[in-house]
Amino acid sequence: MSHRFTTWWRALSVVLLSLATVTWPSAARADTTPRFVVVHQSAVASLSARGTASFATTLAVTPAAAGASAIVTIYPVISARSEIAPIVDGVGPGVRPLSTTGSFALSCLHDGNATFNVTLYTHSLPSPPRSCDGAAPRLRLYCSSLGCGGVYPIRYVVSVSGTKVTKWSLLAVQTTKVAKPLQVALLATLTSRALRHPKRSMNVLDTLAHYSSSPLTLSADYRVLADIQLSATKGPAWVSAIERALNSPLHRVIDAPPSGVDFAGLAANHLATQVAEQLTLSSGLLATMTGHYIDDPVLLSGAQSPQSLAALDRSGFNEVILPEDDLSEAPSSTLNWGAPFHVTGAGSLTALSVDAPLSQLTHDSAIEPGRRAAMVLATLAFLHYEAPYARAARTVVIESPINLTSDTFIADLMNDLAHDPFSQLAPLSPSFTSSLVGTNGAPTTRTLAVTTPSPWSSLNVSSLLRLIGAVNSYAQSVRTSNIATVLRVAVAKSEMVGSPTTRQIDIDAANHLLSEQLAQFSIDQSAITLAGSGTALPITIISHLHYTVDAVVHLVTDRLTFPKGSAVAVTMNSPTLSIRVPASSPRGSSLTLQVILTTPNDQVVLARTAVQVHIAGTSVVGYLLTFASLFVLGLWWWRTIRRRPKGHHAR
Repeated sequence: MSHRFTTWWRALSVVLLSLATVTWPSAARADTTPRFVVVHQSAVASLSARGTASFATTLAVTPAAAGASAIVTIYPVISARSEIAPIVDGVGPGVRPLSTTGSFALSCLHDGNATFNVTLYTHSLPSPPRSCDGAAPRLRLYCSSLGCGGVYPIRYVVSVSGTKVTKWSLLAVQTTKVAKPLQVALLATLTSRALRHPKRSMNVLDTLAHYSSSPLTLSADYRVLADIQLSATKGPAWVSAIERALNSPLHRVIDAPPSGVDFAGLAANHLATQVAEQLTLSSGLLATMTGHYIDDPVLLSGAQSPQSLAALDRSGFNEVILPEDDLSEAPSSTLNWGAPFHVTGAGSLTALSVDAPLSQLTHDSAIEPGRRAAMVLATLAFLHYEAPYARAARTVVIESPINLTSDTFIADLMNDLAHDPFSQLAPLSPSFTSSLVGTNGAPTTRTLAVTTPSPWSSLNVSSLLRLIGAVNSYAQSVRTSNIATVLRVAVAKSEMVGSPTTRQIDIDAANHLLSEQLAQFSIDQSAITLAGSGTALPITIISHLHYTVDAVVHLVTDRLTFPKGSAVAVTMNSPTLSIRVPASSPRGSSLTLQVILTTPNDQVVLARTAVQVHIAGTSVVGYLLTFASLFVLGLWWWRTIRRRPKGHHAR
């Protein structure tokens, strides 16, 4: 038996060894497959009067090899924005190239990176500049100097040991001075997903803080702010990172309510106050946490309807940024973009739309940060060239989620934008100026895509109304806890687009959360003996909560009078609280006293109980017994005095 087992084990070992021998070379080859990263690329090349320009590129090649070489190729200028997508996707333009550098060595390395300059020229280049290894890569543009302006696709081909790897990029060529650079409103959005990658997201915030002289806008979602405020472990670090990012007066914050808030449903069901609540939660949380306040524009996400936007407008929020997918025609697919507009059916509200292709490019993880930054700036240059002589300023809104981008990309983008001739960072609020509506041939009014309204049941409306009143009442009574924030956020989360059943589940969940807090209060119902008129009733209140709550104790009975009032304001800051309430004019030998604990505005009952009160020495029998006792005592004293012998004191 032992011999058979040994034979079987040896056979299995031979099979496993054979498999390892077969697969090992493949794994080894996979590990040594050449790759390269565009660490940095100049996004703009400015042609001189002699028709020459250059752009710098830094490549990191893995594995580093002495025989690595590169070829740079330039393709015809892009004439339509749709031609940018194949470059971003790594497919290429599908046309013949204009010029190529030919192969040149990447042997001049510093810290594993190869940096080289590529020279552009239009006619002749008598003495091209050379790099440290003697290479002089150059590309010819077949155009006149003034006619060469535009954005060109660029292809990099790196060869290591006979294996070639290809990547695509974009290059903007400037030939004349730019009179009106594009206004770029960069929105760094902070969502709950950022909390899943705290280190990376905080690094982005710290990088934004470094550029204190550049206008930037952060957007805040009340859900993520509430999570930060309630986190005892990571909350302080997040608050510090946000404070650093907002330290510059040029760095502003706008509100970004969660996707799917049913503003139209709230307004239609007489819950307009909750429209404002959805847009003030973030403001209150941010002010409490950092002392900073939110600007007027609101960043919306998810499908919006004219009724939703009209509800915002009536609530005083009349500057919004829309996803361009909400519009029946995406502005980025037309030539008429960059100006604020009104929305059909949404009153006087003014809107801007996010540039979706550019926003997606900022967090395209398939493209390394250096090449991505160059492509973003080159795309902005192309947008400039669509209307180079526009009379009014044009705004490009770029939304970049903090959790999806990187500090390296932000640093590259900010550094390049600081010297970009075609575009410049700008604050967001001035772009909503009414005088800009309809400028440069843009439409004054745009239409939203058709959306389906979300139904509400009568139970939704009635239960939500009760919940809102109860939460607001209880929240006002809480002094030293974040529970008010938790409750208000729970209410806000129930006001989303969805079926009545789903909405009711969320409303019930918020109600349950409130009930859990109210269940922590109770009143001692032990019987009380009242000695007589003018004495005080002892009342003991119990709280199992670890925060301070203001409340009012109500004493209800028609058989006692309370000289100082039957309602007593209390502050509960300990597990038990005892109060003594003066009482007078009792009637009867016993009574049932109703004790009710409410919030200060009496809207929410925190606890209630019935206490039995026994009254000593107040009955008719008690009076008769007392009188009889006094009479007997007096009679005894009188008879004792009379029986004493005369002259007793003389003895």
